[in-house]
Amino acid sequence: MNRRLRAAALLSAALMTACSAGTHPSASAPVQTELTVMTPAAKTEVDKVTWNVFEGEPQTIDPFKSADYTPNTINANMCETLLAQTPDFTIKPNLAGSFTNPDPLHWVYDLRTDVTFWDGSPMTAEDVAWSLRHNLTDKTTLYNFLYANVKGVAVTGDHQVTVTLKRPDYLFNEELAGFAGVVVQKRFFLAHQQAYGAPSAGVMCTGPFAFGSWTQGQSITLTRNPHYWNPRLRPKVKTLVFTFLTDDTAITAGLLSGQIDGTYAVPSTAIPRLRDSGAGTLAAGPAPLSVTLVYANPDGPMRDLTLRKALQQAIDWKGIGAKIYAGNARPIRLQTPPTVFGFAKPQLEQLSGTLPEPQSAQYDAAKKLIALPPAQPITMVVPDSADTKQLGLAVKDAANRIGLNFQLKVVPQTGYSNYLYDPKTRAGIDILYTQFWPNIPNPMDWLASTAVSGAIFNQYGYSGVDDLFAQAQGTADPHKRAELLTRMETTLHEQLLPMVPGLVLDNTVWMNKRITGAPAAFDYVFYPWAAHLGGAG
Repeated sequence: MNRRLRAAALLSAALMTACSAGTHPSASAPVQTELTVMTPAAKTEVDKVTWNVFEGEPQTIDPFKSADYTPNTINANMCETLLAQTPDFTIKPNLAGSFTNPDPLHWVYDLRTDVTFWDGSPMTAEDVAWSLRHNLTDKTTLYNFLYANVKGVAVTGDHQVTVTLKRPDYLFNEELAGFAGVVVQKRFFLAHQQAYGAPSAGVMCTGPFAFGSWTQGQSITLTRNPHYWNPRLRPKVKTLVFTFLTDDTAITAGLLSGQIDGTYAVPSTAIPRLRDSGAGTLAAGPAPLSVTLVYANPDGPMRDLTLRKALQQAIDWKGIGAKIYAGNARPIRLQTPPTVFGFAKPQLEQLSGTLPEPQSAQYDAAKKLIALPPAQPITMVVPDSADTKQLGLAVKDAANRIGLNFQLKVVPQTGYSNYLYDPKTRAGIDILYTQFWPNIPNPMDWLASTAVSGAIFNQYGYSGVDDLFAQAQGTADPHKRAELLTRMETTLHEQLLPMVPGLVLDNTVWMNKRITGAPAAFDYVFYPWAAHLGGAG
């Protein structure tokens, strides 16, 4: 994968829940584009739009096993969730028209009565309950870990489903705005279990676009759902075709020629050329994307906090953001970027404001922290893409400047997920690269995925905030929960584990002149973004 891998390595598949294998290489000038949530609204219908998914062809479009850029970019337009997360990073009712929390151990979801699957059959409470139970009981789904506190799921009315918890969990409800809350047709899934999400079967969901066809090695085609329940998101595009180009030069050529109408995560190297071409528009939006380093070896030299502090000071984070990410990335103070501060925004903004400006390329200060460099080499692995190699070289340069014995290992992009999720593969590897984004815009989800025991992206096995996290997860009062979260973020910042404060990365989107409407904010991995697409005039 080119940019980010997600947790499907647990299934021997290169999908992930929290990491990347790169973005685009460096550009000669920063993007310098004002951030916006939405691009200008579409005005007319369009027969066909071709959109490129920059990480290439997915292995599956099964939403239960979808947790990476490519499958999510496609699935978000087909398979809906009980709650929805909007481009402005808020969570609201969706397939569940409302919900209640009558006591700490129960969440009750009252379902919409006007939702149908693409085949015209109504979405039933049993479809919803079965979908949630599938995430609960099938250990191979990528969202099973979010159900750790769930005891059971039951149909409790003609249009009602109730989730019973083992213990209070005030993160779980919002997780249903991601694919932890996806709803599929039970009958179709059971009839196509072996091929569900594969080219031969596709999926059966309720979204604004329906699965059409999958020509392997070439494209996936979706068609407009004429009976979609949400009038605000009824598509203006009749046919939506996803292509799989991964080479920056090929993507750029396709955009300039008009063979591709649009793409997210625009190649950094192409931005000056695209902007000067007059062939379309570039927009940038806020994103919960963090380019960072993850410590993965509790027995290696980087178990020493002094070494972690020294390397963090020595890395030229500002230079990496300006050069490798074309000015689209900036250093941050906390591991969690401001775009996902969520309910704890006042408290985390206050904490962040008390911390010093992120240090960058402070070689002399870093050297003073190291009394005696370890004899054991420090090994970092990155995927083989232009920008991730440049980032790895920048980290190696910083380490060498302060006297550390540093080895950089570059591995094929298709095999990088093995280092992230297979302990045997990453044996002896001290540092991993990642471009992380959360399931939902909630800082508790960030920590649930990265910083507690059993987290799907905690390769270090870090457990330093486990007790505080469990306490916060069971705390109903959001203010008290935010106070606990602040204590956790403080501890993680002080210990620089299991990941470090790196860079917050903006989202980019390009559309040619004939189309408009796609959200500029990073929400295309769970939200039906293509429903906003249409003709520019």
